[in-house]
Amino acid sequence: MSAIPDTPKTLIDDLARGEQLDEFRWRTFDELYRPVVACFLVQRFGSLSHEADDIVQDVMVRLVAILREGKYEPSRARFRTFLRVLVANIAIDRLRKLERFKQIPLETLDWAGNRTSDVNLRFLDRQWAEACYQAARKHVLFTAPIDDNHREIFLALERGEPTRDVARRFGITEAAIRQIRHRTNTAIDAFVRELSD
Repeated sequence: MSAIPDTPKTLIDDLARGEQLDEFRWRTFDELYRPVVACFLVQRFGSLSHEADDIVQDVMVRLVAILREGKYEPSRARFRTFLRVLVANIAIDRLRKLERFKQIPLETLDWAGNRTSDVNLRFLDRQWAEACYQAARKHVLFTAPIDDNHREIFLALERGEPTRDVARRFGITEAAIRQIRHRTNTAIDAFVRELSD
């Protein structure tokens, strides 16, 4: 996929209204949200990491069904909240089926319930934000159109290479390196905002 014609918000709005979307737009939706779900699942439910692919697939299948049937109501919850609860419910169901978790009380697992403290909600928000950042970073660096040198420069800076060394290796000024980092971070931040609405 070379470019995304719709913002995630546009896709969600269309899906929530029950609009008929073509296969390309469903695939786009899957490519946008599958990495977020996977990252959040592994962060929140590390004990299920070996089953993550299956659980993510279950989440995406159920999510498509819910959206196609018009069961998501944007007026009741933000999409990120809706999706987090869906991921958690599916993960909790899976945990309950595992022998070693059968005796765990529901309140230990049910973070979406009324017993959730503000501290836990802030922690979950941070986990969700990190999942969105990782998905946005991956999209901007490896899916969206980006110059190969810019990608390599950004990755070198992420690895902690000094700006002057990267500038010397690529034959450009340190100011140009800083500008590339800024533009890439701006693109990632914009995409994070789209995903986390």
